[in-house]
Amino acid sequence: MRRPTARAARAAFVLSLFSLGFVFSGCTLADIGGSTKTVRTSAPSSGDDKNGSPTPPPAFSQFSDVPVPANARMDLDKTIILGAEDGWIGRLALDVNYPLTEMYSFYEREMPNFSWERITVVRSSVTTMTYSRGARIATITLQPRNSGASIVDFTVSPYKQATK
Repeated sequence: MRRPTARAARAAFVLSLFSLGFVFSGCTLADIGGSTKTVRTSAPSSGDDKNGSPTPPPAFSQFSDVPVPANARMDLDKTIILGAEDGWIGRLALDVNYPLTEMYSFYEREMPNFSWERITVVRSSVTTMTYSRGARIATITLQPRNSGASIVDFTVSPYKQATK
């Protein structure tokens, strides 16, 4: 039996990523995840959008262990996720229509509700928040976007605590 070459392995990996992108590109946010399970998400403020209309939670059911703001839009060009449910790792890139200060308050308030413990926060024009939960670490980067909106980069990776 022939052993696959590095080129063949790379081609298979790229094809896998392309297939994943193809699957998501034909979906609306309501279709992603394919589940009717209730997702624990909440808006940064009262749950109403800026016009006073109720904002239904987005269908981010595959991310049941992290808070996702109401009406968030996933940036599929920057998102790469491996795994599912409480074991996923990767990068979740979101565009949100809330200012950076509201997003900071949202994650500061909501991350503990999902059993994440704060490790550190650096607040500046680009804010970085780091949390741990079991054998995983989450880094949230908040950046302002035009017209008072924000970009949220959520990176989750395996984490092994140093032994003393």
